[in-house]
Amino acid sequence: MTPQRIAVIGAGAWGTALADLFADIDHEVMLWVFEADLCARMAAHRENDLYLPGIALHENLRFTPDLAEAASAGQDVLVSVMPSHVVRAVWTKLAPSVHEETRIASATKGVEENTLLLPTQIIAQCLGAAGGAGRVLACLSGPTFARELAERKPTAITAASDDSGAALAIQEALAAPGFRIYTGVDPVGVQLGGALKNVIALAAGIADGMELGYNARAALIVRGLTEVARLGAAMGGRAETFAGLAGMGDLVLTCTGDLSRNRTVGVRLGEGEPLQKILESMTAVAEGVSTAPAAVGLADKHGVEMPICREVHAVLFEGRSPEDAVRDLMARPLKAELP
Repeated sequence: MTPQRIAVIGAGAWGTALADLFADIDHEVMLWVFEADLCARMAAHRENDLYLPGIALHENLRFTPDLAEAASAGQDVLVSVMPSHVVRAVWTKLAPSVHEETRIASATKGVEENTLLLPTQIIAQCLGAAGGAGRVLACLSGPTFARELAERKPTAITAASDDSGAALAIQEALAAPGFRIYTGVDPVGVQLGGALKNVIALAAGIADGMELGYNARAALIVRGLTEVARLGAAMGGRAETFAGLAGMGDLVLTCTGDLSRNRTVGVRLGEGEPLQKILESMTAVAEGVSTAPAAVGLADKHGVEMPICREVHAVLFEGRSPEDAVRDLMARPLKAELP
């Protein structure tokens, strides 16, 4: 493995865990931290006490609150890891500083609500506006809890790009012992799987909060995957993608794991807590909340039936009770499972 100069843009739990891993395998890594006070604490104490407390960060990992400095430090690879609702704002500022030979991979999971664009599509627009039209991008997604990676527990993800060579380059640059990267050529499917599984995880959490049992959870996972795959096919994604790490793998993890923020929000909703109170108590972002409107928007745009996503949206934003949502889902007209 040839040491790489890597910039990780975004110091949430996942960005911090990735940056720490890359530093641990002898890459030269710069982590961009939005909060200047957090950046100073991380440099002084080698810990992200806000998003990944209790994890000692590698002594060679460097930090900066300056986007231009981070980009110039990442001449080989830049990994974009930030909440989906700030991708455009960050990349509008970042794009002019990114070197034309830097390989770019997005690890954000979400959909922009107003435009219904995926993260790599937003980045491509920002790069184009800065004179970098036509840049080849990759995305990273899969079943990944940041804390488990930070604890060096085995993790596998997919690097996907329309250009197989770009996916291979990211695989070769970033793979590590215990961090296995597969390649793929379906960035639409990989990013949709990573984004929409958060909405389904909210539904699974609601069911758990209501104590509906394992039968209900299993049904939500499988029927939720059907919805995601149906939309993916309408948007040009590959069916097999949704049976892989970025589809079923990430969905099962997020719907069942206790470390899942989205499932936790769902559980609390199912127990009767108001959404605003739940969100105010959280430090990290639960992407499923902001992705639910985009999921409904994509379903409308492509004429795809997505009843679970619609009921989640109704519970979050339309005042529907979890009990009514479950009743409406179970009362839908009977049909064949497979077309």
